[in-house]
Amino acid sequence: MGGLAALEDPLAFEASIQIQPDDSSMRRIVYTTINWVETMLEGMAFGLVIGACLLTLIGMIAVRGHRNGFVNTVVGVAIGSPLGVCVNCSAPVAKGMHDGGARLETTLATMFSSPTLNIIVLTMLFSIFPFYLAVIKLVQTLVFILVIVPLLSRWVFRSERVQTYDDTVCAVPATPVAPSDESWFAAARQAAMLLGRNLVYIVIRTVPLMLLAGFLGAVVVHTIPLETLVNIEPGILSVSVVALVGIFLPVPVAFDLVLVAVLISAGAPMVYSMTLLFTLGIFSVYPFFIVWNTISRRVAVVLSAVLIMIGVAGGIVAENVHQGELREMLEFLEQET
Repeated sequence: MGGLAALEDPLAFEASIQIQPDDSSMRRIVYTTINWVETMLEGMAFGLVIGACLLTLIGMIAVRGHRNGFVNTVVGVAIGSPLGVCVNCSAPVAKGMHDGGARLETTLATMFSSPTLNIIVLTMLFSIFPFYLAVIKLVQTLVFILVIVPLLSRWVFRSERVQTYDDTVCAVPATPVAPSDESWFAAARQAAMLLGRNLVYIVIRTVPLMLLAGFLGAVVVHTIPLETLVNIEPGILSVSVVALVGIFLPVPVAFDLVLVAVLISAGAPMVYSMTLLFTLGIFSVYPFFIVWNTISRRVAVVLSAVLIMIGVAGGIVAENVHQGELREMLEFLEQET
């Protein structure tokens, strides 16, 4: 997979509808949208069900978090990492958690850690890429999730954070208190009805945004092909555009690793490669929509801006390290000759 993988579609590993060289732009966009939706079906179904389950479960729990934002963030990482789904599929999970009354830090940490800190992605990261690239990405991810998210929640998203501490604020009706003499059958029936209602609620409010995100991602990826990065001279503006595209595209889980490995093998500048390595998998236009509609517009915009800045900074660091390695290699070769 280290640069040898053949991606059948710009937004999917495999494509049931193959894009031909002579296809029009609109046909390419439609085909990519269909292939992307097909790729996301299993993961999105999982995310919808888990989101409904968490919405139901958290609504039944009186204590839904800790006053310390850093503790809530660690709890979110503990929930998100084992999920192992892409950030698009974890977005319905985050919505279910938030609407159920989970703390803001826990909700965001769950969504961000699922595609970035699960064991399979980390194993691939350190297996495919040079050690310094893997370390840069891991440090960026940990700092963002464990430090920046709770700090933003405390100082920037104060109104959104305070709202989650008010247990009366919930997007769905609160779970009624069960009588002490309720039978197991009655309890199971009540829970099943509540779960079904919550699943319908999650589906209605997330699936249309999913389809819109897939279409917009197809438009962007065919308007600005990532392969063109090989021929663009790096600069602050171009790196920022690359980071913005990476944050926007709704790629499947681990797709970012394979795509960046292909770009590095093709000769893409390291600053672009590292920027995409961080930004591609951690956020996208779909969770942006979910956060925008579920939490607040400010949270969605600020998170995107912070991720873009971190991605650009990581790309610059990786480029400097890479150039340093090249200089050391050239000096060694000169000494040997």
